[in-house]
Amino acid sequence: MAKSKTDRKKKKKTALQKRKNQAQQLASREKGFYFWDLAYDSLESGNLEKAVTAVTKAEKLLPPDPDLYKLMADIGERSENIDIKTRAMEKLHEMGLLPKEFVPLLILHLYETEQFSKALKLGHPVLKTLTRSRAKRQKRLHQELTELLNSCEYKLQVLEHLSSASDRSKNKCTGPAPKGLTKQSPSVSGTEKTAAPLKPARSSDSPSREKPVEISVDYDLDLPSFDTILSGPEPADPAVYELALESHEIRLQESFDILVCLPSLAQVRSFWYQEETTKKVLKRFRGRALLSDEVGLGKTIEALMVLSEYKKRGMVKTALILTPTPLVSQWKEEMAVKFGLDVPSTDDSRFTSGNRDFWQAPFVLASINQAKSKKNFDLVTEKHWDMLIVDEAHHLKNKATLNWKLVNSVQKKFILLLTATPVENNLMELYNLITLLKPGQLETARSFREKFMTRGDPTDPRNKAMLKELLGEVMIRNTRALAGISIPPRFAQTIRIEPSRQETAFYERLESLITGMNAQTGGRGKLLIKHLLAQAGSSPSAVVSTLDNMLLNNDYAAEFHDELIAVKTLCRTSVDTTKNKALLQVIRSANEKIIVFVKYKGTVTHLSEFLEWHQISFSLFHGSMDNAAKDREIKAFQEDNQVLVTTEIGGEGRNLQFCNRMINYDLPWNPMKIEQRIGRIHRIGQEREVHIFNFCAKGSIEDHILDILDKKINMFEMVIGEIDMILGRIRGEKEFSDLVYDMWVTAGSEEERKKQFNNLGTRLKRARTGYEKTKELDETLFGDTYEL
Repeated sequence: MAKSKTDRKKKKKTALQKRKNQAQQLASREKGFYFWDLAYDSLESGNLEKAVTAVTKAEKLLPPDPDLYKLMADIGERSENIDIKTRAMEKLHEMGLLPKEFVPLLILHLYETEQFSKALKLGHPVLKTLTRSRAKRQKRLHQELTELLNSCEYKLQVLEHLSSASDRSKNKCTGPAPKGLTKQSPSVSGTEKTAAPLKPARSSDSPSREKPVEISVDYDLDLPSFDTILSGPEPADPAVYELALESHEIRLQESFDILVCLPSLAQVRSFWYQEETTKKVLKRFRGRALLSDEVGLGKTIEALMVLSEYKKRGMVKTALILTPTPLVSQWKEEMAVKFGLDVPSTDDSRFTSGNRDFWQAPFVLASINQAKSKKNFDLVTEKHWDMLIVDEAHHLKNKATLNWKLVNSVQKKFILLLTATPVENNLMELYNLITLLKPGQLETARSFREKFMTRGDPTDPRNKAMLKELLGEVMIRNTRALAGISIPPRFAQTIRIEPSRQETAFYERLESLITGMNAQTGGRGKLLIKHLLAQAGSSPSAVVSTLDNMLLNNDYAAEFHDELIAVKTLCRTSVDTTKNKALLQVIRSANEKIIVFVKYKGTVTHLSEFLEWHQISFSLFHGSMDNAAKDREIKAFQEDNQVLVTTEIGGEGRNLQFCNRMINYDLPWNPMKIEQRIGRIHRIGQEREVHIFNFCAKGSIEDHILDILDKKINMFEMVIGEIDMILGRIRGEKEFSDLVYDMWVTAGSEEERKKQFNNLGTRLKRARTGYEKTKELDETLFGDTYEL
């Protein structure tokens, strides 16, 4: 009975201890997850020291988790903390999740952190797998790894010797030295003695080699001189300081292991895969590469990082960037804001075709259509460029086109081709792109067809292993899975607004004016008419300044004076628009921070007066403000105000992800501009669903544009960057906004307009279908094969 009672007590005690242990484990896990979240948030905010501390604590408290070690690796890379990075890679390797391409890097990190035994244990199996390889890069890796492992063995011998020697004496030690150590060592005080070269022992050496020579090491420290220097330090001469910095930069230029351009990047966060891509292009590809990351991963940033790195090292002094016409302005903004490169472009108002001085600038950003024109082709190709970058390089797929011939004719040392879809219909397209990068890499066209193409199916490759090895020397394709990119979904809602009688009268009178101007000028006033139509879609207030300028211009004032006055009068009577009422309703119902995008300064002024009247707190952000004022307005929006009214340039490079709602008060005719607006908040770092409200007047141009973009191709559900892949299939030489304008002014009736817009929508739908098939094909051909 007593025994039974003792057993019950023991059992009860065991149960209590078990529950206590479970409670402690649960508390430990919760604390671990807290530190995990803290590490991620600290990394996002740039507090790398805090991120290192938090992720270290999280690892101690949580069971092994691959995602945690991936975060740890990212933190180690960003903070340049090699111990953290090495531990993360080591753990991922133990779990079998470290890609084999990263194992040599892990071995190197183990060596750098003096974990020589681990490096040897990990390195020898890798060395065996490389022994029979005939590939040049594999042979080079075998040689480098062999040298590293030899050095590990040598370091272990030295440490073993020093450990035994230190036991004998603090100031004087004698004992056996490993093979290759100096027989005599110089004293600290400066007395020089002859020294033999230091060589690592070979791994093949037998442990039972002859007894090494014993040496003696004398330490003679001049302590007073140390005291003098440390007790009364004097600042270095500025010239000496600059010289030291210059010597440091020269040392860094010897290799590409450290990117010297990163500290100079402004308002841009480079991700680990972008930095590794840059290093790979510089170290292995020698500045000639096909960057084929999935859409939205930042190929532009990668290319500009390569350019900046070469420029910083003095290896690139001239560069030409070629892009499709609609992307010139986007590249110019990225280069100026994020990389500090203010370069002339073909979008500049002062640009004129055939101007030799323009093409003689050190760095030039140009539309490929302008560059290949008769007036410019020779000017572009006669100059030697250190670097050539071509965006949307799938437009070079056909060897017979002027695009391909231009790029092939440009004299260049380095070249980057950017495209998410290297193959669209035929493997020969891939051959044509690679030939621009490295002629002969895929041999001749005939040989390529015979070795790698399946007769009857131009998209099914033969000898895939051989083709993979050849492409692996020039091509990088990062995927979202590798990059770990995950962004919440976005939802768009179109709000079609019934215009008031005054607004209808304004639109009709303006259209009458435009029709008359178009007939009178024979289409020569296209830019001005297009501008007026777009302003009318924004607000009547936006039209006023253009009408004032036209009244001062004799070419228009004489012929259209009365109509101009009439339209301007209607602008004044249409201030309190129905669109404003819809805006007020959305702002008040949301009860959250919201960004209102507009295109024209006149509309900004109009909305600021409207919001002030209705006592809505707001900030303003537009191009005429200096940087200090912009920063103040963004800060006020983040901390106090509910609304940010901003123009097209709104917030580029600034963190706006704390807001997840936006209103397109007016709508650009170029879908790329709409996408850029959305990208201000629907980007990496956004943690909530994004809600987009598109305003348009019923029956307006913007109404027709939204109809085809939303209903026909579901633009607002696409990944950032995909819309341009679709538009590129239909626009040819003409921009989307020009297509819209031509349909609007040439249509004889509303029914004809609807028909033409429906036809455009059908073309867009076919283009999207074609893009989807191309994307599937490229995924099948390449997948994650060419990731880092």
